[in-house]
Amino acid sequence: MSSPCTSTGDRLALEWVHLHRRSSVLRRAATWQVTDGPITSLDDVLRAVGFEARTDPRAEGRLHRLVLIAADDELAARVVVQRLLPGLLAVVRRRRALGPVDGAFDELLGAAWIAIRTYNPARRPTCLAAALISDADYAAFRAAHRRRSAAETPVEPRDRPEDRHPSASEELADVLATALAAGVERDELALLQQLLDTPRVVDLARQLDVTPRTIRNRRDRIALRLREVALAA
Repeated sequence: MSSPCTSTGDRLALEWVHLHRRSSVLRRAATWQVTDGPITSLDDVLRAVGFEARTDPRAEGRLHRLVLIAADDELAARVVVQRLLPGLLAVVRRRRALGPVDGAFDELLGAAWIAIRTYNPARRPTCLAAALISDADYAAFRAAHRRRSAAETPVEPRDRPEDRHPSASEELADVLATALAAGVERDELALLQQLLDTPRVVDLARQLDVTPRTIRNRRDRIALRLREVALAA
């Protein structure tokens, strides 16, 4: 099966091959201080910030540090792009499943680059990879759609759709779609929805005729799985 972004994807892959072991690049990466030991390849940095390492509790903090550095360091930003690449490809696949989108990956990649270089740590301090992917998705696709809608339906300046950040429900929908794509079971997500509708565990346990402890255990397992999805995004 061909990649959803063959030309750009090939360019990124080739660029990474040329970059990831270059001595000058590795010296610069060492100054970021996001790995435990010597850096023999930029792949060491990728793993340190959570790429294919879901269980490392330090990865989130390291990624946060690298994104802050990326505001003034293009190489750091390029490494963050590589970290987000699987999640960005998943977004493109979802968008293309809804219909043809010309230049989808190029649009998303550009939006991700801007999201990384302009990240405001005060706005979303956790689940950073998922947050950056969501920001890029919004900027590349949903904001453009809202601008088209705004052109067709005049609104007051303060209500311009393109100035609005994605709502909590929109972000939750994106997280759930990513979770399904990553293999989280639908019945687990259904329980999550029930917990949102019935926040008191004892009330939900009574509805489902199980013990509150059963609900808490399932809730904790689902929360852990969703955190893993966010870190792997």
